[in-house]
Amino acid sequence: MGNQDDSNVIFYLTLTTVIICCILVWFLSGFNHELVKLKLILVAFLAVVLVHTIVITPIKFVILAFDAAWFPAAQGPVIPDKRARAETLLESLRFRLQMLRSELLITESHRNEELNLKYQTITQELKRMGMLFLSSLLLNVERAEEEWVYFNTANMRSLFNYNHTSTLGLSNTIVLPNIYDFIELSLIIPFTDTDDKSGGAPWVHAEGNKLLGVVRLRQVRNRNRNGGLTKPDFDKKDYSEGWTLPYVRESYTDKFWQIYQPWVARSPNIQDRIILSGSHRGGFISYPEITGYENLLCDTRSKSMMVLNYLKDHNWLDLNTSALFMDFTLYNADANLFSVCTLWLEQFPFGGIITHMKIESSKFLEGVAELSVLGLFALYLFVIAWLIYAKAFWVKVWYEPNQLKNPWMIVDALILILCSLVVVVRGVRDNMVRGMIRRVEISVMVEFINFSEPVKLFYLCKILEGFSMALITMRLWKAMQFTSTFRLFTTTLFQAKSDLLWTIMVTLIFLFAIGTAAVTINGNYSIQFSTVMKGIISLTCFAFGFSSHVEPSDLFYGGRCVGIALYTILAFVVKILLVNVIVSILNNQMTQVKALRDKDLNSAKSRLTYCQFLRVEYAHVINFFRKFLRLRRKYLPRGQTVAQYIRRELKERKRNAKRRRSTLYFRDQFKTDDSLIQLRYRERIEKTITLTAILQTQMELIERLMFGDDEGHLPPLEENPRTSGQHQKTENK
Repeated sequence: MGNQDDSNVIFYLTLTTVIICCILVWFLSGFNHELVKLKLILVAFLAVVLVHTIVITPIKFVILAFDAAWFPAAQGPVIPDKRARAETLLESLRFRLQMLRSELLITESHRNEELNLKYQTITQELKRMGMLFLSSLLLNVERAEEEWVYFNTANMRSLFNYNHTSTLGLSNTIVLPNIYDFIELSLIIPFTDTDDKSGGAPWVHAEGNKLLGVVRLRQVRNRNRNGGLTKPDFDKKDYSEGWTLPYVRESYTDKFWQIYQPWVARSPNIQDRIILSGSHRGGFISYPEITGYENLLCDTRSKSMMVLNYLKDHNWLDLNTSALFMDFTLYNADANLFSVCTLWLEQFPFGGIITHMKIESSKFLEGVAELSVLGLFALYLFVIAWLIYAKAFWVKVWYEPNQLKNPWMIVDALILILCSLVVVVRGVRDNMVRGMIRRVEISVMVEFINFSEPVKLFYLCKILEGFSMALITMRLWKAMQFTSTFRLFTTTLFQAKSDLLWTIMVTLIFLFAIGTAAVTINGNYSIQFSTVMKGIISLTCFAFGFSSHVEPSDLFYGGRCVGIALYTILAFVVKILLVNVIVSILNNQMTQVKALRDKDLNSAKSRLTYCQFLRVEYAHVINFFRKFLRLRRKYLPRGQTVAQYIRRELKERKRNAKRRRSTLYFRDQFKTDDSLIQLRYRERIEKTITLTAILQTQMELIERLMFGDDEGHLPPLEENPRTSGQHQKTENK
């Protein structure tokens, strides 16, 4: 029989040879890929594996199940395995030696089957949840927006909001007619050239940015200009030129520019109603995003000026205009960055206008080329973790349907659903963006490409990813409840829930009361207290230290005495008194829970701990790494015999144990427990007996290797050289 170490050497040698040959073929035969192509191959392979696992494999097993149910196969005769062989005596001894070494680790505490099954379930949950949490975290970090995206948005806000050499800032439009000058100086001239070339020109402020499509002007009109502060009734009628009734479609609508369009109400389709069903929150009211009257500028300067002059001459903007939105999209090819801009103003019913600006920058076209090696690794890891998690969930539901009533199973189902929705929404968004880019490339007519739809889907993706990450973290927290630290925090919050809720309620009452008073007194003078909700949020942030937008002087518009009173109540009652009450409640509850936990730990010392379970369950892995990293302790005789070495080690252990027990902490924690002493005594006896059996087995194995045949059989007594030598000595005596 060959040696096991020799077979391992042959295996590793063969594996190394195959790897070296593959590397040489890869580099020397011209079989090489570009990095982008290699990433594309890996992503395509992952997609094929996903489709095969999720779609094809269930269909295959369904077909096999129907085939086995309708056409059962006849049971064939049992054929014995010709390659089977009887176990030799040496193999039996080696297997027995491995069993005895394993029994040396398994003590009386390890024989609690219920506790072992519990720890095994915890280990499986930790594997799944830890892998899913780590892969999700890596994906979120990899897909996080870079800091230059923020600077791009901030620069655009500055360029559109303030005056510059040749452009007018949106914040400098004082009255409604000024918006025509802003459109001409900031939206037409900077994006076109004097040669009237079709397709526009690069932006004068940043040549890397190009306007996609054209600018859309959309206004929301109030049907009754004398409505006052009542809720406005937005107009949805169709008008003729100059807001006259009735609407009549003239024959000139088939020209290059549909001049009837500014007077006809917009009719949204189903896609707009689903995706763009939100509204823009203004300083007075909210304005819908899918209604109103819209008009498009052109891609050349002369045509755009004709459109703008036409609108100005026919009073497209008048006193009935409630809000005007200017929508367009800029694309930077160097940074692969889309900037969806919405510049708008609202006209109050009591006169005056206020401007707003909404600019969102994002990378819509995230191809495989932009995927880094870490991102590709995170994607593979996430797919594997998601498949393992989904398999464990469906297996548990299939065999135990009643588990769906468990709240944590509902959390698992929500995690799977949210992760699937993120993939679906991202796919819809990518297809939508590619279709819009294709429309820009092949479009021969002046057209507005509404990139606000993929922005909404991108925002929805971020929300779904955030909720899924929160649920994964919550599920990981549940899996970590076997540790005393996590259980301490959970028990503390659970026992202090009533006190915390009442204290938080009192804090909210104070904040609502102070916020209402601050809005009533200072609302006409400070933008932070213009509404009740904004005032409450501002005071809450100010009370907890976020004072970048609120200053103490904002509370003193109603007088010095009133301001001092509000500031005193806010600073002393809310910030100092109530917050310290919450901290004190948590501290007292944690102290009580910790005392109970320490008492339970003292009474449960005889139980198997999770670390001890892992030490036995994964002993082969630990031994492999200890052997590979050479972490085994070596025997250092230091000029002493084995007996002297053992005696010295025992003395050092007794000295260290005595030193630990002399401290106050260990004196209180480790009190004498007769049952624990008896348990440790029984464990030592078991280990001694197991060591004796190991030594006997090793002696027998050595004897049969030295004096036996290939299978370990010893020769008869008269042929045994050791016994014959002993008989000869006896006869000589």
